[in-house]
Amino acid sequence: MLLENLSYVEVKSYLAEKDTILIPIGSVEQHSPYGLIGTDFITAEAVAKESGKRLDLLVAPTLPYGMSQHHMGFSGTITLSSETFTKVIKEITNSLLEHGFKRIIYINGHGGNINPTKVAFDQLKYEGKKGIFTIISWFLLKDVLNLAKEIFEDKEGYHATPSEVSITKYLRQEVFKNKPTAKKSVENKEFYWPVSKEEFKELFPDGRIASAPWLATEKYGKLILEEATRATITEIRKILKMSLV
Repeated sequence: MLLENLSYVEVKSYLAEKDTILIPIGSVEQHSPYGLIGTDFITAEAVAKESGKRLDLLVAPTLPYGMSQHHMGFSGTITLSSETFTKVIKEITNSLLEHGFKRIIYINGHGGNINPTKVAFDQLKYEGKKGIFTIISWFLLKDVLNLAKEIFEDKEGYHATPSEVSITKYLRQEVFKNKPTAKKSVENKEFYWPVSKEEFKELFPDGRIASAPWLATEKYGKLILEEATRATITEIRKILKMSLV
C-alpha cells in the first residue's frame, strides 16, 4: 500500500488495525561516471515498496534528498545540511505520530543520512514522544554485505558500489546505454572521515571509493535486491514484535 494512493479515510482505516509505516530515504548525489545520481533513493524506494508489499504495510512517499555535502564537488549533486535533514526527519516523524502511527521505520539508501536521522530520533525522545523510530540501511545489513563480498570479492568498496549500481541497472536498464563500462584501477586507500567536498574530490577524483561499478549487472541487481528485501523484512519483523511502552 502506498500512502500517496490513499484517501485520509483509508489511512484512518489502516490505523485502526496497524501502527507501522515505512519511509524510503536516499540522496541525490554523484555515483561516479558509472552510476546514477538517484542511486540511493532508487534503491531505498525499491526495497521499501517490496517490503511493504510483502508485509502489507503502508509505504510513504520517498524522501530523495539527503545529507550529501561531501559530494558537492560533483555536478548534479543536491544536498541538505545535516541540520536541515535532521529537522526534516523530525517533522515527518512528528506528522505521522500526530495521526497515530507508532512504529516509524526509515528505509535508507545513503550512509550520510544515518547520523542526522539518529539525532532527530534522539531529539524526539528527549521531547517525550512515544513510539519506535528507527532506520534500516539496506546496504549495511549483514546478509547483503556477505552476498556482495561473495559476488564482488574485494571490489565492492564503499561508494558507487557494484551492488547498488547493479540494483539500478536491474530497475532502470534503459538509462545505462550511454554509461561507461571500461575497467579502471581499484584503490583501497586509507582516509579520514568526515571530509569536505574539496578533500573528497582530491581523495576520490572520479567519485568512487574503492569500488568497481563496471562489474554491475542486471542479474546481480535482481539477486541483491531480493536479498536486501528479505534482510530488511527480517529487521522489520523484529520491530513489529517489540512491545510499545
